[in-house]
Amino acid sequence: MVQLLKIRGVISVAEEKRPKVSVILPSLNVKDYIKQCVDSVLNQSLKDIEILCIDAGSDDGTLEILKEFAHKDERVHVFLSSKRSYGAQVNQGIHNAKGEYISIIETDDFIKEDMLKSLYDLSEFGYIDIVKSTFYHLYEENGEQKIVMDKSKRNLSYPGTVFIAENIPLFLEGHPSIWAAIYKRSFLINNNIKFIEEEGGGWVDNPFFYETALKAKTIVYKNIPYYYYRENNENSSTNNLKDLSIPVKRINDMFNILDDLNCEKIEVKEMLYKRLWRYIEIIIENNNNSQDNLDYKTVHMLNNVLQRVDKSYVKRLSTKERQIYYKFISPLILYQFNN
Repeated sequence: MVQLLKIRGVISVAEEKRPKVSVILPSLNVKDYIKQCVDSVLNQSLKDIEILCIDAGSDDGTLEILKEFAHKDERVHVFLSSKRSYGAQVNQGIHNAKGEYISIIETDDFIKEDMLKSLYDLSEFGYIDIVKSTFYHLYEENGEQKIVMDKSKRNLSYPGTVFIAENIPLFLEGHPSIWAAIYKRSFLINNNIKFIEEEGGGWVDNPFFYETALKAKTIVYKNIPYYYYRENNENSSTNNLKDLSIPVKRINDMFNILDDLNCEKIEVKEMLYKRLWRYIEIIIENNNNSQDNLDYKTVHMLNNVLQRVDKSYVKRLSTKERQIYYKFISPLILYQFNN
């Protein structure tokens, strides 16, 4: 019998049948990994889920594999995206999702069979906006695997209790790892939280991470890993950084989020500054470990974003970091590049 009444009022039959979690799987040419990924989701101990596969025009057999899964299991639904954009794919998944919570799994990764149940059990029957956990880094080389637990949030205070990110800024440290979490769907919709629809990957997980973390009124963090994040996929946007301005764009997006929320807490800003310096390091690493010969667009954006850093923080930078800061914040640097 379908229950039509709850403490907070009348609900519809459709709402009663709403899956607990909608799992969004954005894919593009991941034939080597897609079966392991989808199997890990289908084998979840939490069975009351739907799986939304959003493919962006795979031509390596990925789409055919997804259709085969959909034929065998009614929980799997395959959608085609008109854009080769990770952000657009996930937005399409959120738009079509019916679940109480949203999970985003990258299709070259996989998860433990108890991930969704473990996170959902901490949601307090839909009270929590974000339930997040740590994850594993998975390295593969010459047929061998190395699995390392991420420890960026190992000192996070009060694990398992409800908090807001502004009160525990350490939550903002480290990899965005947006996929090691579930998000209340109504929280995303009511706050109009969407991914930037950059072509390709575009590091759009970064602003999504900051916006969700800083808008959430209730967050729970669990320092147990359930997610295996593959580090060696050469086609990922992290390992295939062709446009060096992308990390700077995303940092600028995160500064805008802080401004929009009128967030002035220095500890929150400092977490963003740390991320900025790490991304400058990544840019230099991807430029043959050189600060020179960067393209004009990247340098211009660096010049602009560094002006958003509080001067009081600059005094605390290392000697090497200050040298980089003063080099790229100077207006003279722009004259060294052809516009």
